[in-house]
Amino acid sequence: MKHRSWLWFFAALLLAVLAGAIAIFALRQPATRETPAATTPGRIVVVAAQAIAANSTIRVDNLVSEERSTSPSGAAVEVQDVVGRVTLRDIARGEVILMQDLTSEMTGTHRLPYLLGDDKIAVALPADDILSKWGAVAPGDHVDVLFTLDVLLETPLPSEIAQTEEGTAIQSMTRDQSLDNVTVLTLQNVEVLQLIEEPAVEQQQQQEQVSVRQRALILKINPQDALVLKYLMDSTGKIDLALRSPTNNTLFDVEPVNINYLMLKYGITLPQPLE
Repeated sequence: MKHRSWLWFFAALLLAVLAGAIAIFALRQPATRETPAATTPGRIVVVAAQAIAANSTIRVDNLVSEERSTSPSGAAVEVQDVVGRVTLRDIARGEVILMQDLTSEMTGTHRLPYLLGDDKIAVALPADDILSKWGAVAPGDHVDVLFTLDVLLETPLPSEIAQTEEGTAIQSMTRDQSLDNVTVLTLQNVEVLQLIEEPAVEQQQQQEQVSVRQRALILKINPQDALVLKYLMDSTGKIDLALRSPTNNTLFDVEPVNINYLMLKYGITLPQPLE
């Protein structure tokens, strides 16, 4: 009888230990499940989408916004705060852009010699086209140069007199020079280094006069293209700019356009004289 009492005692003790172990395991389960959900929110920062060399003007296609769980001090958070600035050191792909690694101001003319390399020069182009006037072209953009020119003569022709063999004038003829114009795509994928503006002039008069300050684009091109651009600016034709996508490096093969091209392409027929 005494032996049976000891068996009941050990059985009860075993059940108590087992119940305690089950209770402890059950209490730990919710805490274990909740731990992965307790995450620290990330921060959107500006990251280099590709390697950027020192003394380079940062373009939109050089950057990407990413969420990082941790970010260093001085990390750029807005793309527009970085575009147009110049790097003070080499920046690796995937590296967070730090404001202290960039020039404090947008590209200045005093830094232009360091942005050109050994095979490029800087040329100023008056910002007279619509895109430049209305602020659509910014430092770091790439543009194409469109040009329209009178291919025969840049000055009007005098009236031409048709004569017979005896020298008698039979009719007077004039040439419509507007039909001599041709439009060509000249320079392609030209980088804009800077947008500059003429210095403000102090007004001597008491009443301040409203004056329009001239602006110009600083382009980074090779010397031969610089001569082409110089000729275009000195001619009496008209220059316009076309803006490229940041990732577009294609050199387009297009035909010059004149009146003959338009008539053939669109089937234009000259009107016949009325009888």
